[in-house]
Amino acid sequence: MLQPGGSQIFWKYLVAHPSRQVRELFLSTAIMDFAVAAITIFEPIYLFKIGFSIPQIILFYLSIYGFYFVIQPLGGKITRSRGYEHGIIFSTPFLILYYLSLFAIPYSPLFAAVAVIAFAIQKTLYWPGFHADFARFGSVAERGREFGALVFLLSISAVTGPVFGGLILKFFGFPALFVIVSLIILLSNIPLLTTPEKFKPRELSYRDAYKRLFRPEHRRLVLAHIGYGEELFAAVLWPLMMFSIIGHFATLGLIVTLGTLFTAVVGFVIGRLTDTAPRRSILRLGGIFTALSWLTRITVASPLAVLGIEAIYRSGRMAQALPMTAMTYDRGREYSVTKTALLFEMAVVIGKASAALFALLAFIFAPDYAWPIVYLLAAAYTLLYLVF
Repeated sequence: MLQPGGSQIFWKYLVAHPSRQVRELFLSTAIMDFAVAAITIFEPIYLFKIGFSIPQIILFYLSIYGFYFVIQPLGGKITRSRGYEHGIIFSTPFLILYYLSLFAIPYSPLFAAVAVIAFAIQKTLYWPGFHADFARFGSVAERGREFGALVFLLSISAVTGPVFGGLILKFFGFPALFVIVSLIILLSNIPLLTTPEKFKPRELSYRDAYKRLFRPEHRRLVLAHIGYGEELFAAVLWPLMMFSIIGHFATLGLIVTLGTLFTAVVGFVIGRLTDTAPRRSILRLGGIFTALSWLTRITVASPLAVLGIEAIYRSGRMAQALPMTAMTYDRGREYSVTKTALLFEMAVVIGKASAALFALLAFIFAPDYAWPIVYLLAAAYTLLYLVF
């Protein structure tokens, strides 16, 4: 545990003047990310092992993002009326319910529907609160370094999480992992509860949230964030391919950890460059490398190649995501942090839902060519980042 003096040195090295809200958000997110990182890479593999086909796995996530899109503005309304940190805290029981429902699916298919609803509600409450809190209390002058600091902290979680999850699966199985992850998620609320949140409630229109998606002034932002549909391929389908190549939970966790470890260094450097170099240039370079990483997966057939792809992909995504998110948050400070957070999160969901739909069609109508089609689709979605 960092001592008071050490904590000050730690924050000063990463970010010169972090606000109390930013420090609390970072620590809470780091704990949460460790829990999520311990299980996320294994989720689609778990569904596959309990009998889901690949089209059924895709349909499961498509259902989540479809329901999420419908209820998304409600999360913005709750966040704006109850507080950013309260939205994050309210989301945690639903994330726990999601993981416990996944565990219970073999006992009854009805738990798949419970999991879909719980995960969509968790996202609805969590992401508007997270984005709005960061945009509202972060420093405009140090936005890049703040993201670099967040990446550094989250990378510690992301580096240790997959190995931790892989070892739990190897020795104890999925039931133990679901329970342990749920307990860690509860702990992530502690930093947000250390000081009371000062917040002025405001109203947010449900209907206007959808209207903003089609306004000309938001067109580039919306199109660019639809590019995050490629994350659907990375989170749902790529883990299945990795597991088919590697074959062991612990080894898969180790490979993801090594790729993330490399990304941690890259993210820290890019975070500082985001405050000094042209952000759009960094974004475009990152988008191009991310697209190339998807195209090269067509030939991947060994664990070493998987490790190389993971390092290139995660580094490219970091170079794209940091400047793009920093510019989006700066825009939110000028326009409205909650409305902007809701706008780009809704665009992200459109991207992921449409990506899931295209992937589902590929596996149903062209199963022999589905994987190359998925990689080409992912690369195409990635290029949408460049319109920002």
